[in-house]
Amino acid sequence: MAGPPTTGPEAGDRLATPRFLVLCLASFGYFTALGSTWPVVPAFVEHELGGGGVAIGLSVGAFGFSAALLRPLIGPLGDRRGRRFLLLLGSVGVSTSLLLLVPATSVAMVVAARLVLGMGEAAFFIGISSAIQDLSPPDRRGEATSYFTVTLYTGLALGPALGEWLMDNGGPDRAFVVAAVLGVVPVLLAGAAPGRPLDPPDVPLFRWRLHPAAIRPGVMLFVGLLAYSGFLAFMALHAADVGIASSGTVFAAFAGLVVAVRLIGAKIPDRLGSLATTRLSMGFTAAGMLVLGLWTQPAGVYAGAMVMALGQCFLFPALFVLVVDRAPDAERSHAIGSFSVAFDLAIAVGGFLVGAVVALTDRPGGFLFCAAVAAGALALTGPVLGGVGAIARSEA
Repeated sequence: MAGPPTTGPEAGDRLATPRFLVLCLASFGYFTALGSTWPVVPAFVEHELGGGGVAIGLSVGAFGFSAALLRPLIGPLGDRRGRRFLLLLGSVGVSTSLLLLVPATSVAMVVAARLVLGMGEAAFFIGISSAIQDLSPPDRRGEATSYFTVTLYTGLALGPALGEWLMDNGGPDRAFVVAAVLGVVPVLLAGAAPGRPLDPPDVPLFRWRLHPAAIRPGVMLFVGLLAYSGFLAFMALHAADVGIASSGTVFAAFAGLVVAVRLIGAKIPDRLGSLATTRLSMGFTAAGMLVLGLWTQPAGVYAGAMVMALGQCFLFPALFVLVVDRAPDAERSHAIGSFSVAFDLAIAVGGFLVGAVVALTDRPGGFLFCAAVAAGALALTGPVLGGVGAIARSEA
């Protein structure tokens, strides 16, 4: 596992180096695999296993619990063993979890497979996002994060349509197997990531601790993503309810707008700063979920998804760069792992909470609950981030 050190850009101020682009390709393969399961898992649980709203929310979000538990342990492992090791571990874990869905005959078996997914997802995401930052010039980290997350949303744009097509033409098992094959694509590309550092930090490998640099940005990410978790868990079923033939078109429109805005405005988080960018994200998210909850027509679904997409364009890049800037280079994977705990908990807790609201009301009621949560997050942005995120990186 010998390789270049885990800190420092590859070539001065240049961002789009060959290694950077190869890692973006690995990210695209992984998120296409993950995205292909978003419409398949809820439909599989509801139609094949007879699960209701709570079962669907738990099945979709279960991976968040195991990922949240393991990220603070896996992060220091990436600082000691290198990012390449995490990419290999994560890819194998994700593919294994997807194959475990094939023999699943109960909601409990689906939840167990999704818990395995959490382990793989934790390792892969920490490895890929740390490696991207390792190869990026320090003053272009926000831009690099925006480009990296373009691969995420491109995969999530194409994945649902692929998964839905595979399910319609061969059943859920075929969709899960193809996703598992896509999940091992990063194994072939992991060599572009830094290997074992020359001078690894002398820290305990198995001590569960959140990195201090990640706590306040992580709290903000958690609250801000609760609405997104409800969107992921119930959008496919809601789209079918209102008469949309393929929910993949909704996911594609959502992700396509995120990709376009992040490409055009990649430098926005660096220029506006985390505080202003996060406030914009929360406002658009609340508005989008409100549209989804009140306008239960096909046009309303697309309109709400597009407004929601504007809310998700820069939330993660703004807060992620804030964490990377505040953490020492030698502790980067630990900080990123601690920060991404917020994502896992938001998906896990959000899916369960929104599922409970859906069970008590209906799916539009769940979306209105998400709108209220996002509005509360907007109110909390200033008090939580305070001066930490008030300064634009271009000014700093």
